[in-house]
Amino acid sequence: MRSFAAVTFLSAFLLFLVQPLFARAVLPWFGGAPSVWTTSLLFYQTVLLAGYGYGHWSARLGLRRQAALTLLLLATTLLLLPITPSEAWKPESSQAPTLQLLGLLTVSVGGPYLMLASTAPLLHDWFARTAPGRSPYRLYAVSNIGSLLALVAYPVAVEPLLGVRLQGLAWSVAYAAFVVALGTIAWHVHRGATDSESALAMGAPSGRLPSARDIAVWVAFAACGSGLLLAITNHITMDIASVPLLWVLPLGLYLVTYVLAFAGRYRRETWGALLILALLAMSLLWRGGFALPITVQIGVGSLTLFITCMVCHGELARSAPDPRHLTGFYLSMAAGGALGGLSVAVLAPLVFSDFVELPVFLLASYLVLLLAIFRDRESSLAGGRVRIAWAVLALVFVGLLSAYVAPGLRASGTTVETARSFFGVLRVEDRPPGLMREMRVLRHGRIFHGAQFLDPDRRGGPTAYFSAGSGVARAITEHPRRLAGQRLRIGVIGLGVGTLASWGEEGDEILFYELDPDAERLARRHFTFLEESSAAVTVSIGDGRLALERDLSGGSPRFDVLVVDAFSGDAVPVHLLTREAMSVYTEGLRASGVLVFQITNRHLDLERVVRGLATDAGLRAVRVDQEAGQTEGRLASSWMIVGAPQSHVLLERESVRARSESVLWTDDFSNLLGVLR
Repeated sequence: MRSFAAVTFLSAFLLFLVQPLFARAVLPWFGGAPSVWTTSLLFYQTVLLAGYGYGHWSARLGLRRQAALTLLLLATTLLLLPITPSEAWKPESSQAPTLQLLGLLTVSVGGPYLMLASTAPLLHDWFARTAPGRSPYRLYAVSNIGSLLALVAYPVAVEPLLGVRLQGLAWSVAYAAFVVALGTIAWHVHRGATDSESALAMGAPSGRLPSARDIAVWVAFAACGSGLLLAITNHITMDIASVPLLWVLPLGLYLVTYVLAFAGRYRRETWGALLILALLAMSLLWRGGFALPITVQIGVGSLTLFITCMVCHGELARSAPDPRHLTGFYLSMAAGGALGGLSVAVLAPLVFSDFVELPVFLLASYLVLLLAIFRDRESSLAGGRVRIAWAVLALVFVGLLSAYVAPGLRASGTTVETARSFFGVLRVEDRPPGLMREMRVLRHGRIFHGAQFLDPDRRGGPTAYFSAGSGVARAITEHPRRLAGQRLRIGVIGLGVGTLASWGEEGDEILFYELDPDAERLARRHFTFLEESSAAVTVSIGDGRLALERDLSGGSPRFDVLVVDAFSGDAVPVHLLTREAMSVYTEGLRASGVLVFQITNRHLDLERVVRGLATDAGLRAVRVDQEAGQTEGRLASSWMIVGAPQSHVLLERESVRARSESVLWTDDFSNLLGVLR
């Protein structure tokens, strides 16, 4: 038992450690988008399904041949180490990023991950065959404990202490040790089994054979838990940052529910009642949660995820079949997990224009619970008995459905257009009197990305974070070349609605780098800043850092002002604030050029990061803050202007602060915890 438990633990630990590790490594290649993580989860859930499928199928070969085949596959995967992403897979454009990322994951970690994924059904089935009368489901709890510890270890110990490349090497060494350990068990199984002992048909399976309805319910519960996991993760990472720290929180809670459920801690009456309360709390958040602190939203969302997954996984544990059907049970759960991931990462962006999968999976979990109660012969409500109780449960569902649908109906009156892609949901709204009143705005989740007055007489003026007196406005209007009457070449990473184009003058050139093609389409269709600018304006689609690198390698002229405005609000693509990114930016400047960073953020002190970059590059940095002004359509903003002392009048008066007050991020190492406010 101990050897089986130890290898189960190690496989689960490596299985879940590689998930944030590899996603962190390739995050800069895909614009730091939150969908990098959800797409990665889809891949891992799909390969997990393949691994469980291998365990289920290979059981028919008999123990001797199954063990021999496993030994061969394990040895083959050693040839794929170390798991370092190849530069050849770095995307050239933002087109089809989902397929590019899935291909990269398949080539880099697909083989080792498949063998790790197949470990649970293989070992647990071997244990059930070689130790009859002892439940293998305890090993499933051990597996989830290993997974949970890996998720805790990554943001707490691995990411803060090791660079990305060293992380991959260390994981590869640990995987080699796993191959030796599992191979040893497989060898002993191979040597100790006989054809008569190892045949799948040895002895008649005890317990009832699972029906198609049983399998459908297993798949449904697993899909609800998995789909909700990805939906909640999208909700959290979209508003703060797509980083491992926030990836592992929902996934960790998800795994805890598996541990508790298969340890017998689930009571349907208790958790069913908590589910109704959680759905009610989440519906209130759905109605107007953007006005609440982000910590409250994360807390409510995480608690709802925990309770809902406890119900889904608790019902799975209640319905677990006899160990003779273990591999089929695991395969059904893996199929449900992959289905939930596919629904959120691939199907939802194609079908829905908003993040409606969150309430869809919440309500689906409630409905599947009702179905399980209806089918449970031991329940007092089975088969529709106690009609009053069923009427109450039905009314609860109708009420919850109304609570989730009503906000969308109200909001549709002010929504001009919505667009959804790999990079998130963009929404164009006409705002009534109030915040950003009588203006057309572009929102990405809860974040404003630009606004324009609806009044034709005022629509040409810069607004939001870019109004007169803001840091970026002063960087342009007080630039020495502007003061000397010379034209400027301005680069901007992050389009928004193109407001910065309003600061262009005759003869200026402005080049916007924008990751999401939908952003340019909406900016041109519903706003006029790009069209009415006096400057020559162009938009380049692709990750700003990668696109700038390509332009520089092609001999593109340098900029007088380079604005990095890809993290206004809360979400932060970390790869745009590293030493390597800074090297690209400074290479893209003329000798008298300046960098301008948008650092407006309620939760992260990005000034420390920018000062660290400036100090490392031998440049000066000055911060410019501006208060909100409702009449002018102005939002509170904070900007950092970075350059040589002689490159801007503001920098001539600013001295660089001590290095101890700053932090320096690199592509290989960054720590979000270090800059939390």
